[in-house]
Amino acid sequence: MALALLLLLMAGLGLSSSSAVNYELQARTFINESSTRYYKFYNDMAAETYTANDEEDFDALFTKLTNVKRIADELVRISREASEFDLSKLSDLRTKHALQELRSVGDLFVLGDDYFSLVQMNLAALQTLSTDKDIEPYMGGAKMPNDDDSPLAYFPDIQKIVQRSSDADELKYYWETWREKNQIWSSVNFYTIVQSYQRAAKILEVPVHRLWYRFDDSQDLLRQMERVMEELKPAYKQLHAFVRHELHKKYGQEVVDANGPIPDHLFQQVLEQAWSEGSILEQYFPRRELPQYDDFVKDRTAKALINESENFYTSLGFRPLSQEFHKSQLKEPNQHRPDDDCRPSIFDLTPRVYLMYCEKVSFRKLMQYHSHMARVYYAQQKQQLPSYYFKAYNLEYPVGEAVVLSASSPTHLVGRGLAKNVQFTQKTLMNRLFRMGIHTILNIPLYYVHTKVMHDLLNDSVDMDTVNKHYWRLMEQHAGIEPPSDRDEDAIDFPYKFYVNIDQNYQTQKFISEILGYQFYKALCNSTSLQGQPLHNCDFYGNLAVGNKLKSMMNLGSTKPWKDVIGKILTTNPNLNSQALLEYYDPILSWLNAHNKETNVKIGWSATKKKIV
Repeated sequence: MALALLLLLMAGLGLSSSSAVNYELQARTFINESSTRYYKFYNDMAAETYTANDEEDFDALFTKLTNVKRIADELVRISREASEFDLSKLSDLRTKHALQELRSVGDLFVLGDDYFSLVQMNLAALQTLSTDKDIEPYMGGAKMPNDDDSPLAYFPDIQKIVQRSSDADELKYYWETWREKNQIWSSVNFYTIVQSYQRAAKILEVPVHRLWYRFDDSQDLLRQMERVMEELKPAYKQLHAFVRHELHKKYGQEVVDANGPIPDHLFQQVLEQAWSEGSILEQYFPRRELPQYDDFVKDRTAKALINESENFYTSLGFRPLSQEFHKSQLKEPNQHRPDDDCRPSIFDLTPRVYLMYCEKVSFRKLMQYHSHMARVYYAQQKQQLPSYYFKAYNLEYPVGEAVVLSASSPTHLVGRGLAKNVQFTQKTLMNRLFRMGIHTILNIPLYYVHTKVMHDLLNDSVDMDTVNKHYWRLMEQHAGIEPPSDRDEDAIDFPYKFYVNIDQNYQTQKFISEILGYQFYKALCNSTSLQGQPLHNCDFYGNLAVGNKLKSMMNLGSTKPWKDVIGKILTTNPNLNSQALLEYYDPILSWLNAHNKETNVKIGWSATKKKIV
């Protein structure tokens, strides 16, 4: 009896073991087949959407849309089939990780026709908030060239006004008018996006924050961002105090409280004018003492700037881009509609990455191409991986940031022969650093606030009735900013940049790319023979050791947890940390500390006196 029972138990164990092995094999077979399908689908989708243009007739565009819908349906099918596997019955961690990745490939496509008829419409509407010419000019156009009273768009028309205007009333007018004009449509379209992510997460049976951030542990990511904010706070408060003091001197106590938050319309002016001659730095670091950076590239073509950015990566040991890329994936500007305000853009659906460049030549665009090339080369390095590991935690952005810091350094500009007959003195370096610091340090809290607002909306800790008050509480707490006027209960005061690429979580990407980009930059400089010079003037161009470190991280895609991946470069502390950024800007932070003591300005800010319902 006992023997029979033992034999029965052994048989049961054997049957269970065999069943488990078969289940593991079934899962791995599904994963391999799905990877092939996923790769093909995204390749097809890239071809369909990138080749669409406004000149095609309706039938051609409808065919492309139909094909994209078919591909989207296939991706949703992969997500659902992956969700059918019981992860508790699997022992192999790589198999579990792969299935978790595949469960999310359907993304918002799981919403079916609603994605194309509703979500895409809402996203498009949010993008047009900044480009619709529906804002009447200040004083009926009296301050416009030739008294032009034509309606304006925020981008580029009003943005150009902010970049040059010193009239606080004019800036306040455009701040308020654009928000009043768009508050209903921005509220409706934006909240639909929030609800779409909540619905998609339920269908995919994944936490909504995991879908939104594309991170396994979104709570840990937010904790790291909060820690960075605490680390940056002393430096930010010093810069904030300096900015407020200069604005107070310029506009007076009625406009800028010497001890309070900075009004947002003037804060945006400071950001937009950081590199202009009219900035608040002019008294201390005149713009005319900086070189004219656009002169470095004035004799080059747009294609030459592309080649120069590619050259940076090949100097690190990356393969030159293929003839196929230059022929088919590098899109030339539209000759029939040249646009001086063209923004270089990237269309990344690994294995293919498409780059659209602009005819207009400028130093800024050269740096943008250096940044965009990080996505092109990242795709090159990870294309041999199973396709569900392509997303790579969006690390293309901080890699691009690190490359731009190197490529824009005086050492690099002189070494490459771009800065000819230019002397970068210590005062010139300080001038450059201060303007960079305004752009970087003052923006980081804004990226954090925008991230936190979206985070709180997604988990329903705030709703659309209370989100504007929540937004201004966060802006005051973390950035020391207030609205220029009282805000009523119907107001939605997010800036236009909040809505740009919102479906790609652009604000969180910007926060991470700024912080992690400086970390990568310092680690790459310190890990080579480049030590011993100030961090803000390090150039790792031509360093094969740097290239090898980058490749070791890029090759991983998202095959390992985020910290393991960035640990290939950040070997001692693979977490978000502000120390590299603070070291980079140490010269101006030291200047600020001394200057603020001399002027005896308040560090920090009192509560706003504006009424926010």
